[in-house]
Amino acid sequence: MSRSESSTPPAGRRPRGTTREKMVRTAAVLLRENGVAGTTIDKVLAVSGAPRGSVYHHFPEGRAQLLSEAVDYATQTVVDLARGAGEGGPAVALDAFVALWREQLIASDYRAGCPVVAVVVDADPALPGLTDQAGEAFGRWQSVLAEMMVERGMTTTAADRLALQSLCILEGAVAVSRARREIAPLDEAADAIRALYEAEVGPAGAATGGG
Repeated sequence: MSRSESSTPPAGRRPRGTTREKMVRTAAVLLRENGVAGTTIDKVLAVSGAPRGSVYHHFPEGRAQLLSEAVDYATQTVVDLARGAGEGGPAVALDAFVALWREQLIASDYRAGCPVVAVVVDADPALPGLTDQAGEAFGRWQSVLAEMMVERGMTTTAADRLALQSLCILEGAVAVSRARREIAPLDEAADAIRALYEAEVGPAGAATGGG
């Protein structure tokens, strides 16, 4: 669930920001659409417009460091999105996630997936650290959602469980939407998560004592 870019920038348009930032954002976009194998240094340079000399200037460890930082960027983007909706609670955060995914799926013609998922399903044996990093990313997302649920009166155990269920349902829905090239699976997933949440806290956000 990354907010890095809605799709690969059209020809003639480059991601904004410093050269380093552009390269990281571009790598996150390419991971979403092309996976690990398709996110090469050459492709990142071509899409971002960065000079070749910038690779080892900004990323002395090469492609491994660039991909790692792209995953960090995608992870933090989701954390920021969730916390930005924090005052509205988990239901508002869910709506924000679904709106983001809807925009990205449609804008990319259903090519865009989650860059964090990409480093797991398209794992490179030469880059084992990326899989561990993905696990940590999912853990962070789960924790942020769970904290919001606890603030609405849920027990820690129930919040952790529902946060994990929510992530699994959403990530799976994005994959199905991409495969079927339609937004309906994402909408169905959102409805399912909302029903689970309301069963725990009620429509008004007061915990019902379940969990």
